[in-house]
Amino acid sequence: MKSLVASLGVTFLSFLSVSAQASSEFDKYDIDRDGLITLIESKINPYLMARFKDLDSDQDGRLTKSEFDNFKN
Repeated sequence: MKSLVASLGVTFLSFLSVSAQASSEFDKYDIDRDGLITLIESKINPYLMARFKDLDSDQDGRLTKSEFDNFKN
């Protein structure tokens, strides 16, 4: 039972770590902290900028966190 609890704890902490890392990566580009990445903000990373239109699935000119999650650097 203790090993099950320990395993679940490690799994949960790993999930939080990955989630925080992805969030901090998103935050790196979200300069104005409005929860969206614009094309201008994406210019920090030329590869992100080049893929911006493909990632912007609703074509609103902004990347949400879920749209950004499809970006692999």
